[in-house]
Amino acid sequence: MVITTHRWFDYPLPVPRMLRETLEMLHYDQPWITYVGTRYRHPVLHDDWDMTVEISIQDEFGSCRDIHVTHAPTRRNSYEAAISDAAREALTMLCHTHRDDMAITSRRYYPCRSAERLDAWIANSEAEQNPRLESTIEYLATLNTNYNAALDELDMVRYENRKLQAWVAHGVEPAEEEPVEDPADAPRRKKARYNDPEARTYIRHHED
Repeated sequence: MVITTHRWFDYPLPVPRMLRETLEMLHYDQPWITYVGTRYRHPVLHDDWDMTVEISIQDEFGSCRDIHVTHAPTRRNSYEAAISDAAREALTMLCHTHRDDMAITSRRYYPCRSAERLDAWIANSEAEQNPRLESTIEYLATLNTNYNAALDELDMVRYENRKLQAWVAHGVEPAEEEPVEDPADAPRRKKARYNDPEARTYIRHHED
């Protein structure tokens, strides 16, 4: 297996665009958004991409400093999918961190998640008195729950593929891969089984 590292500065995909627009709305002046991808080239299987997004700003002394580093929840076959996943994770956590600022914007209906939790939440729309919006938010919460569960299942399938490949090549199972996390980084989201109540996206009806 060949492992290489690649970098992209910003990226013209819908979720990365939403991430940049949200940062600008939060008055981060000209943030640098860097996607750092680790590419795993397998001799038989498809390539895997493990992605991290680094968000930096310029401080008053002209130096660049990281304000947020987020890992994509799982590896993907293409770098575009991995970039979108990393941007989505960053956006979800930024929306939680800046939830008070978001409360007066349309982005208050973006899913939010704190770094140490599996579950996510979306603000309720009761004050809007709009049944269509209420139904849309309920649907979004369900989609977000199912998307996270699908990524977790995908990760399990990838591990089974790695085990099978190792058995075919060497007759042994591969060691469990544990990513090394920088303590300053937002930790990688833990895995959960489908329909795990602790991993769902819920509609928030009160202040926690």
